[in-house]
Formats: sequence, C-alpha cells, structure tokens
Amino acid sequence: MALQILRIYKLLSFFLLFGSLLIIRLFYLQVIENDNFVLQSLSMRVQEVPIEVARGEIVDRNGLPLTNTAQHYKIAIFPGQIQNVEMVAEQLSELTGISVSNLLSQITENHRPFKIKSKIDAAMGEQINRALIPGVVVVSEKIRYGNPMAAHVKGYINLADNQGVSGIEGMYDDILRGNQPEYAVALVDAGQQIIPGLGYKRLRLSTHSGPSNVVLTIDKQIQKTIENIVDKHGVKGAVVVLRPTTGEILAMASRPNFNANHLEEYLNQSSAPLLNRAISPYQPGSVFKLVTAAAALEKENIQPDDLFFDPGYIEVDHLRFNGWDYDKGGRGQITFKEALAYSSNPIFIEVGLKIGAESLLSYAQKFGFGHKTSGDFNDEAEGYLPPSDNLYSGELANLAIGQGTLEATPLQIASLVATIANDGIKVAPYVISKLTNADGIVIKTYDTPPGIRVLSSKTALQIQDMMMGVTRYGTGQAAYVEGIGSAGKTGSAETGRKNSNGQSINHAWFAGYAPIKIPQYAVVVFVEEGMSGSDIAAPLFYEIIKEITKP
Repeated sequence: MALQILRIYKLLSFFLLFGSLLIIRLFYLQVIENDNFVLQSLSMRVQEVPIEVARGEIVDRNGLPLTNTAQHYKIAIFPGQIQNVEMVAEQLSELTGISVSNLLSQITENHRPFKIKSKIDAAMGEQINRALIPGVVVVSEKIRYGNPMAAHVKGYINLADNQGVSGIEGMYDDILRGNQPEYAVALVDAGQQIIPGLGYKRLRLSTHSGPSNVVLTIDKQIQKTIENIVDKHGVKGAVVVLRPTTGEILAMASRPNFNANHLEEYLNQSSAPLLNRAISPYQPGSVFKLVTAAAALEKENIQPDDLFFDPGYIEVDHLRFNGWDYDKGGRGQITFKEALAYSSNPIFIEVGLKIGAESLLSYAQKFGFGHKTSGDFNDEAEGYLPPSDNLYSGELANLAIGQGTLEATPLQIASLVATIANDGIKVAPYVISKLTNADGIVIKTYDTPPGIRVLSSKTALQIQDMMMGVTRYGTGQAAYVEGIGSAGKTGSAETGRKNSNGQSINHAWFAGYAPIKIPQYAVVVFVEEGMSGSDIAAPLFYEIIKEITKP
C-alpha cells in the first residue's frame, strides 16, 4: 500500500513538473517571442514598406498643443509586383511630373519595396491609387510640422527620418517616437504575387508600445506673451519665467527664433538662431551682485543700513575700477542697500575683497553657478566659475561685480532670483511635468524637486528689501510695477568689444520677481549687446509682468 502511494506521488510530481515546464515554454513563445514570430510570419506572407508613425505631442501644462502634425503622402513601390518597369515609370511620370529616367533608376536599383522621395498632395495621391498602377500605392504619414512657439524648448527633428535632434524632441525622442511600427504591405501568395481581392493593406504591430505625449510646465499663454513682447521690440537674447516656489519653467524664449520646417536656412547664419540663449553662458554683470550681497549679509554680518563711501572708483593691484558715476565723483556716503540700488562697483568690490574668493565662490555654487541647474536640457551650459586657488585681488574684484571670466546662463540667473524670492530656498528648475499615452492617461509623473535652503530666511528678506530699493529709486525704476510691486537687479555686462562708434558693447540684464507680497513669477530678461540693463532690459521686464499678471 505504501509502495503504491509512493508511486502515485512520483507520478503526480512528474506531471506537475512537466506541466510547469510546458506553461513556461508557452509563455516564452506566446509573449516574449511573439513579436519575432509575427515578423517572421509576415516576411513569408507579405512584402512591406515601413510607414512613419506620428510622434507623440508636446503640450503645455494645460494640455494645449505646442507641436503640429501634418499629413504627408508618399509613393510606395513594390518592385516584385512590376512586370513592365518602363510602362509604370511613364504612368507615374505623367501623374507626378517626376522624370521617367529618375523613376526608372529608382525602381531598377531597388529590389525591396521602398518609398519614392517626392512631395504629393492628397488629391494626387488619390489619383495615383485610382490608376491602379501595378506595384504602386500611395500611403499617408503623419509628420511633425514645426511651430515657432517655444521652438528652442521643444527643439527640432530631422525631417528625413523623423528623429528628434535637439531640445525636448531630441532628449525624449524614444518616448515621442514610441516602438509601434506600421507598414504598407502587399499580401502575396507562395509565388510572391498579390492575392486577388486583398491588394495593399496598412498593418500596425500592436504588440509594441505607441508614442507618448510629453506634458511641459510651460504655460502657453505666458509663452505667447513673452514671445510677442520680445518680437515687438526686435531684441536678440532670452527671457525665462519661473515659479519660485516650485521651480517650474513657465516660459522660455530665445531670439533670434527659427522655423523648424526650414532648418537649412539657419545653419550658417552668424546670428546663430538655433542657439538656445536661455541656457547659454554669458557674463552676468551686476546681477551677480546679489550673490555678493548674500555672502556679505550672511558671512560678514554686514547690514543693509551699514554706511560705505563711494568715491566713483577703486584701485586694486594697480588696476582702476570705475563706478557708473565716476565722472560725477561717485555717490559719496551711502548705505549698503543704496549701493545695490545704485549698483556701486567700488563698494561691491570693497565688500567682495573682504568676503574673499573662497567664500564668494562657495555662495555662487550654492545658488547653482558653475553647474547645470536642470536635467531637462541636454545642451544646457554649466557656465563658468573661476577656481579660488591663486585668484589674485584684481580677479576677485571683477568676480564681485560679475565681470572677468565668470559666466552664467539666463536660467541660472532666474534660479538665483527665484531662490531669493522663495525665502532663501532653492528649487531646481524643470520643464517636464508628466508623460501621457494617446488617450491622455498619465503614465509617468515628474515630481517637484525638493527645495534646499541656501540662505537664512532673515538674509532672504533683507535682500528682497534691497532689491525693492533697486526698482523704487535705483537703476531699475523702469521695472517697477504699480499695484503689485516688483523687485530686481539690473546688469550691464562688459564684453570687452567696441562698436563702430568706439562705444563699449555691453549685454543688458534685468532679473526680478513679482508680485512683492506673494511672488508668483521670477523673470530674467537678457538682451545680447543691449548696452544698458536700466534702459533696455528693465522696461521689457515691466511690460512682461504687466501682461502676465492681468486678471
């Protein structure tokens, strides 16, 4: 009896083991290897031409599209179905205008199905299909069509292969393209001849994942507003708008702009329209005095009401640094708060020398200078912070006022201002919000990065008050917005170059935030070769804030 039970157990164990192995094998064949079998079986039954699948959309924070898709029509040729090449070439030439010799060379040189490089519209495509030319069928493809709004954020694609090259299009190319190929197929019999009544079909491998949509933090209305303003004034440069509390990039524009449908027109232009100036490095000039002020208040216990003397210039290591009022004998005795408001070079150099290179550079690093601020832009520059080792006094003097070898991007400057407006807490800027599928269902969310305290709350409030002085009675009065208030800092960065009139060429900056009570927007305006931050950048900031805060 015991022996029989043992045999039964062994038999059951054998069947269980065999059944498990069979189930595993079936799972492998039906699920894991299914795509390979589909492709293998297709190759035995059809002749196929790949069709471009529509890329996923890039949309703003409210789901409004920032990209366009256009219907294109391509002529697919199946050489194996063509008996009389000359006749087919003549028929196609008559309908399309493509030369017979061109068509003959393409058809005879290709033994596998292919698409002719040609531009035809829907009407011509329908006419060709009605002609029932052997081995010829017109297929439709959805191709990305450039939209100049937020062009530098989105980037562009290579129209030849529908692949992303730069910006969001490039960085998220795999997600936007998906992996769900489509084919125009000719259903054939064992002799590779078309099966009567079936003809040509469109086939999609549904076992693959389709394209996904990328949702940005960009607000389309704000983006449109800032682009309209910079275009109206015809400036060359960049504008960045951040939400201080979250780091969300609400708008980003770079000028000159480009049209992604005609990239070849911009490749060799000296004005570099394809360059995203919002994430490219420039000397920040006096907007960097905000970093010097922060280090002075926190490390050296300098107070906003402490008195300094501005004689109009300062000499360091036999180098003379003039202030903006040197021809008038300087500002005389003023407070540290007034020194920021009037952008006093002599006083900020004096303070910078007191702080020292190591401490000043340390605060700059805390604010995000010298490294990328966002992980959402492959081509974002790090900027440049000079090493503290062997930094002589003249170089430190330049650093304290944002000159010398120091470089920063408009996005880094926007992050600096946003940190001050956000009570000294730095939140890394970002532009990717989430991914959705074709039905709009969220498949991945990118959470707001955690904030890092860079300044004490006391210091942040002190600098906010000093920045209000800039717009109320200082160099940035043109940026003051009545009713809601605004605060900021001007900058005029020397390039070391002169124009045809012998005048120094400067880059113009204004970096600020609004409203005063509950800051909603940190805005940076950078105008390349704009000469004066007070005269050029500050008025643009005012116009932008007035428009985007309208009820």
